[in-house]
Amino acid sequence: MEEKRLYDITEVCKILGTTSRTLRFYEERGIITSTLVGLSSRRHYTEKQLLHIRNVLVLRNLGLSIKVIAELQTENVNLKDAVLSKRAEIYSFINSRLKDVDLLNEALCILESGEDIFDEKRKFYLAETSKEVEIAKICTDAFLNNNDETLYMYLSSHLVEYMPKEVYNVVKKDILHSVGDFVAVEDIIVDEKEHNKIYSKVKYSKIGLMITFVFYNTEIEGFWLGYYDVEG
Repeated sequence: MEEKRLYDITEVCKILGTTSRTLRFYEERGIITSTLVGLSSRRHYTEKQLLHIRNVLVLRNLGLSIKVIAELQTENVNLKDAVLSKRAEIYSFINSRLKDVDLLNEALCILESGEDIFDEKRKFYLAETSKEVEIAKICTDAFLNNNDETLYMYLSSHLVEYMPKEVYNVVKKDILHSVGDFVAVEDIIVDEKEHNKIYSKVKYSKIGLMITFVFYNTEIEGFWLGYYDVEG
């Protein structure tokens, strides 16, 4: 019987354009495996292990974290969901940085005109209510009133494709199953670091529901439902 081909770690690094240090790190984190030959501690890899390493490198180049890659291997996590989530995260980061640039440009225009950015009338210390916050309020109300048409008006085409209404309603029904009776919308919060990530806190009698919106160009690119503990 023909023996299966084994690749030495140096050979694998050359084939895949990576380093032995990287492979050892990935193995320590449990997302790849190697094969030991005899008493040697030197790592070798089967064809199957080599293919798996290549796939891990693809996911890393897409920006997925070690934690997410591990979850893809051990939990019921969908690859498309993980990629969409990463894209929404990057969109949010880019847009928040663009907003920062716009604010800095405004400050520079004031300074170049010889005026004072610290003048109270400029109100640079105030966070302006953004269009995204207003949309989050509208969509929260649509969620609470089962107004799918209004909610879906603000979702990006990518998100609509990923989350058709029938899927959304199944998830929503499951999420709301154990929250109790509606009490109030407690707050609409803009993330301190990622300004295009907005949280809507909805209080129910048993537990709070946290609706997360991630915006890109005033469209909702990410939409998640989760829980938070309510006081009293």
